[in-house]
Amino acid sequence: MRVYAISDLHTDFRENRAALERAGLAGHRDDALIVAGDIADNESVVRETLTWLAGRFREVFFVPGNHELWVRGEDRDSMDKFHAVLRLCDQAGVRTTPARVGGVWVVPLFSWYDADFDVRGEGVADELEAWSDRYFCRWPAHVTRVDQAFLQMNEPHVRRYDAPVITFSHFVPRPELLPPTRYLRFKGLPLVAGSLGIESQIRRIQPRVHVFGHTHIPEDRVVDGVRYVQHYFRRPAADDTQSPLKLVWTDDAPPAEPLFC
Repeated sequence: MRVYAISDLHTDFRENRAALERAGLAGHRDDALIVAGDIADNESVVRETLTWLAGRFREVFFVPGNHELWVRGEDRDSMDKFHAVLRLCDQAGVRTTPARVGGVWVVPLFSWYDADFDVRGEGVADELEAWSDRYFCRWPAHVTRVDQAFLQMNEPHVRRYDAPVITFSHFVPRPELLPPTRYLRFKGLPLVAGSLGIESQIRRIQPRVHVFGHTHIPEDRVVDGVRYVQHYFRRPAADDTQSPLKLVWTDDAPPAEPLFC
């Protein structure tokens, strides 16, 4: 069994959808794919994209990102939208709960971000004025900490498993996986990038690999014994035949190890 990963497909952009379809992704009928959030805020696009992927892989796993939870011009709130997306995944044959594929468990972790993730105190709050989640996400009155609400949903699956594990989330689990703000164009990012609670759950599960997304900053390194991978979708040139996916696991032999940190 081979397990591939990708995030941030954003197939609500016509160019991204065309590039994904052009890639074809043939030859993966015995493989699994992890999609670490942010396909689109339009449910029809999410359904079409996941259905297309599910037709090419033995198993597809998905967690919603922030874009899936936007509610523009809708009466429902973002938590209602979250549960609607989970139902959509179930209808498309896409997994949002843990499952064993070959010799490895894949464990989805729902997540959101919290400003406490900015442990270096570098995030520039003034740059959040145009942050879309502030305008397009709406939460129930009883949800005072959005990140904690999603982490609590994970608790039934936060345990040790009887085989190696790959966990994945949309948001960033460790502050050191985010570059210092001097290297960032959007200097408010540390305030809306991740949650320390994700890492706490990762450590309790003890996976071999954790896949994440959100920042569109490539990553592949080992920290404290866990390989952290971010591989967001980048539109290839029209004549580029290279796969847009990243291999993160194979039962036959482990992928080449990245640098340790």
